[in-house]
Amino acid sequence: MKNPLAKLSRRERLYVLAGSGVLLFGLVLYPAGKKAAAFREEQFEMLQDEAALLEELYLLELDAWAIEEEHEQLKSALSEADDLLFPPIENRILTQTAMIKLLNELGPDLELETTAGRSSVGAAANQLNLELKGEGRYPEILKFIHRLETYRPLILVQDFSLSERRTRRRRRGPSTDTAEPRLSLRMSIQIICQAGGEK
Repeated sequence: MKNPLAKLSRRERLYVLAGSGVLLFGLVLYPAGKKAAAFREEQFEMLQDEAALLEELYLLELDAWAIEEEHEQLKSALSEADDLLFPPIENRILTQTAMIKLLNELGPDLELETTAGRSSVGAAANQLNLELKGEGRYPEILKFIHRLETYRPLILVQDFSLSERRTRRRRRGPSTDTAEPRLSLRMSIQIICQAGGEK
């Protein structure tokens, strides 16, 4: 079979080859390049989201440091400020149960687990220590911490830590992280009650 291009002039063959190149670019190369550009843009947006989350975590850690600094100052003034103290502990178990209910109301979205904390040697009988752990998104945790800071009577934060939790959803194609970032919260708190409770 004769080559159909053989009948064409040299200039006509150049036109045919140029047209074939344009067709190849339009049908194959351009869509592939467009898809690659979209993928790069998606990866860049993910990096921006991660950077924003890290900045928010850093600010939250600064808040935790400020809370710990205030703790010692507040503790020395509590004995003279009955309006900042919880009612006397008539029954420690009932007081602890009431605190668990209160904390769940302050952080309803964090799935809080509250247990009795360790009391230091020589701790006063009117002190109650609790350990908290929960999980939630950054805005929910920030709202909970703000409620603790502004709640009266005072709730003292003695220890505070955050760690990131992320689940990955598998899908075909390029690996992308589609899960919303969640944080695990651990906290030790203390309340000081007015004197005159259980003996």
